[in-house]
Amino acid sequence: MTKTVTAHTAQVKFKIKKGDNVVVIAGKDKGKTGKVLQVIPESNKAVVEGVNIVTRHQKPKSAKEKGGIIKKPAPLQISNLMVVCSCGKATRVGKGEISGRSVRICKKCGASLDKEYVKNKKESKKKETETKEKKSLKKSQESVVDKEESVKVNESTEENEKSAIKKEDLTKQDTTNKSSIRPTKTSEKQKATKITKQKVSKASTVRRMSNRGK
Repeated sequence: MTKTVTAHTAQVKFKIKKGDNVVVIAGKDKGKTGKVLQVIPESNKAVVEGVNIVTRHQKPKSAKEKGGIIKKPAPLQISNLMVVCSCGKATRVGKGEISGRSVRICKKCGASLDKEYVKNKKESKKKETETKEKKSLKKSQESVVDKEESVKVNESTEENEKSAIKKEDLTKQDTTNKSSIRPTKTSEKQKATKITKQKVSKASTVRRMSNRGK
């Protein structure tokens, strides 16, 4: 009887992912940097662009393809690679939480190494800046409208004040004219009364003289 053994291979999460910029820290290509093209979890290896170049004799698989000697990068042990952060330094990878998400973090500068998160963060920053610019534009427009309204209100109040001042001036002129006209009438009446009194006094004197002559 033969026994069949089924191996349950668990997925291993590597700290180096496809698309990361890495530097070789051991081996013949030590010091070289490149971009990770492929991660092979079964063999704990990764393919880095421009590193560990090997030559292979390739046969044409179809009539369109050409055979020949081809140079291509061979897989490297992940333990011989180190992630290069955006700060330009090779760093060990740590874990952290930014805005409730678990993110790979540079242990030297604390920046996020996940490009998707960085892209989302940049997009969110752009959106925030756009919203801020829109808000500032709205505020500036509202302030301009308020200024125009205040100017209109000031102009209307000035016009009302001017009209009120004109009315006051007109009323004052009317009162002065009336006051100037009234004394002329009274003076004419006084003159007439004086004349009548003089005539009456003359007549009385004439009568007295005539009575004495008799």
